Amino acid sequence: MQNTNQRPESRNCNPSKIYKKSCFLDMYKGFQTLLIGDSFCDVKLKTDDQKIITAHKVVLSAASPYFRAIFTNRAERNHDLVAIRNVDYTALQLLIHFIYSGKIVVTNENVQDLLTAVNILQLYEVKEACCDFLQSQLFPTNCIGINAIADLHSCTKLRKISELYILQHFSEVIGGNEFLSSSSEQVINLISSDKLIVPSEEKVFESVITWVKYDLDSRQCILPQLMEHVRLALTSNDYIKKKVAKDPLIKKCLECKRYVFEALKTLKGEELIPQSIGNKPRNEDKVILVVGGIEFGLSKTLEYFDPMTEQWHCGPELITKHRRHSLVVIQDNLVFDVGGYEVGLSPYRCVHMLDITENPPRWQLSDDMLIERQFLGVGVINDNIYAVGGSNDRNGDLKSAEVFDFNTKKWRMISSMNTLRSSFTVGVLNDLLYVVGGFDQSLQALDTVECYNPSTDMWTPVANMRERRSCAGVGVLNGELYVVSGRNGSNLLSSVEKYRPSTGVWTTIADILLPRKFADVVALNGLLYVVGGMNNSSVLNSVECYNPNTNTWATVTAKMNMDRCSAGVVVINRPKHFTIC
Repeated sequence: MQNTNQRPESRNCNPSKIYKKSCFLDMYKGFQTLLIGDSFCDVKLKTDDQKIITAHKVVLSAASPYFRAIFTNRAERNHDLVAIRNVDYTALQLLIHFIYSGKIVVTNENVQDLLTAVNILQLYEVKEACCDFLQSQLFPTNCIGINAIADLHSCTKLRKISELYILQHFSEVIGGNEFLSSSSEQVINLISSDKLIVPSEEKVFESVITWVKYDLDSRQCILPQLMEHVRLALTSNDYIKKKVAKDPLIKKCLECKRYVFEALKTLKGEELIPQSIGNKPRNEDKVILVVGGIEFGLSKTLEYFDPMTEQWHCGPELITKHRRHSLVVIQDNLVFDVGGYEVGLSPYRCVHMLDITENPPRWQLSDDMLIERQFLGVGVINDNIYAVGGSNDRNGDLKSAEVFDFNTKKWRMISSMNTLRSSFTVGVLNDLLYVVGGFDQSLQALDTVECYNPSTDMWTPVANMRERRSCAGVGVLNGELYVVSGRNGSNLLSSVEKYRPSTGVWTTIADILLPRKFADVVALNGLLYVVGGMNNSSVLNSVECYNPNTNTWATVTAKMNMDRCSAGVVVINRPKHFTIC
């Protein structure tokens, strides 16, 4: 008799196959049908206004840690009526609908009630949606209120973004009722910030006077505390005498008069107590600027990374599409794009400049180099641009170097490097120009490093790296020179090492997370950023940062809008006139 219980034969010892439901929409619809029909509902949720919403314990528990804790509690799990305190009925309805449907509509009318509710019910996905909505609604007339909402509900990212928005749009914000109704603490926090962006310090003084006059009886006594943070020495002698000193509120305040006298003494060049807040320049915060350099399909595009918001934004395009170029910045505002090449053309001598303070900012031609160069290294020392090595069609790889004097607007040749090398990297540390690694003429990766001293016009060897590297990234942080990844022959390197001039020694630090070549490295806010580059198979849009305090690498969540290698990367002041995208 045939055995009907036999298993089918298989060549695998433990055969199995996983079947997956391709879409959960049907399941969502099923949940909603049960809810609408009040089928199998086993719990009633009662709000403070005694309104009732029915639901299923298992569905709520799967979606919310808050409900899961309630329904697994021995004292509560058998109760079919649960009081939900401090949650608006309409907001709770919307959130229950979200649990059953995966959809929610956030509006100006419900967003604050939703934030209160999601903090209690621990529905963090909805909290993120609320924050995204409020961020999209930021305007000069409401940004202070949105910042207060973010602070109240512990929305860290939204709080940072709204703070930055207020600082960037201060001139417009001070004309609104939110500013006039702000507390003295809020006003002081604003006007004391080094990151406050204003066309002139006069605007800060005028905002203080306007705020005080809005409620003169209660605010007049606070004027001295406010004037302490107005940097009058950044205005003019004429403005102080004609506007500030003659203002009726200032004339009545003895302490305010002292600030006026100190500012006038500073403008006359008389020495004051060091680092007086009244003469300290407001320092605009910095961003990372990335220009061009796409490997496949050359690009004119520019974008910058804002570490405050952790977002990438667009900027004005280059005049031409090219790569194998280098980027430097002078005085934090003048960006120079040096050399490179365009498909079908010889390497460039040309240099393009972008003044980010212009409105609108635009690239324009600067003074040409003396020699055509691609794959060159560049650095800035005392506002002089140094262009080193590279290659061109006539001479092949180059040992030569030249310098551009920003004051005279002229290029001149300087001493050539000691070693002919290609695919090397350049860094500037302590007013010395370091040329690191690369290939020699036999395409052997180099571990040698040499530095140029402008005061002697001489190149000097320094200690060899611990590994041979070409196509690496170089950055300077806290007085040390970092060399990141690159390749040793045909292999990509994960290793990173740093050089301290005081000891003359290279030391190895933690490996980078993703090995890459043709990446660029910059330092910002105490961190080292590695931008783009290429792995063994593809161009990258990812960014990593290194924290020297913890000796750890982390991937920056926000990726560039485009894949880029051999791009130009620098740190600049936050641009006021770039397009946001």
